[in-house]
Amino acid sequence: MELTSAMEQFFGGILKPLVTEAVKEAIAEKEIKKDPNYITVEEACEFLHCSEPTLYNRVNKGEIKVLKNGRSSLIDKRKLIEDLESGKLKLRKDKHRKGKA
Repeated sequence: MELTSAMEQFFGGILKPLVTEAVKEAIAEKEIKKDPNYITVEEACEFLHCSEPTLYNRVNKGEIKVLKNGRSSLIDKRKLIEDLESGKLKLRKDKHRKGKA
C-alpha cells in the first residue's frame, strides 16, 4: 500500500503539471481557431490570389508568419493586411492582366 501511495504521489507530481499545460494549450488553440482574425492557408491563398506553394514559399522566406494549430496552420489576417499596406509584403502582378482595367 505504501508503495502504491508513493507512486501515485510521484507520478501525480510529474503528470499533473504536464496534463494541465497540455489542456491549457488545447484551449488556447481552440480559441485561436474561433478568432475571425486568423484564417486558414486556403483562405489566405484566396485573399492573396495565390497558390498554396506560393504562400508556403513566402512562409519559408519569412515574409508570412504561420501559427501551427495542431495539424492545421493559421495566419493572422490583420498582419497580412498591415504588411500589404506597408509594402513589406508585395504581390506579384498578373502578367495576363497587364493593360486591362
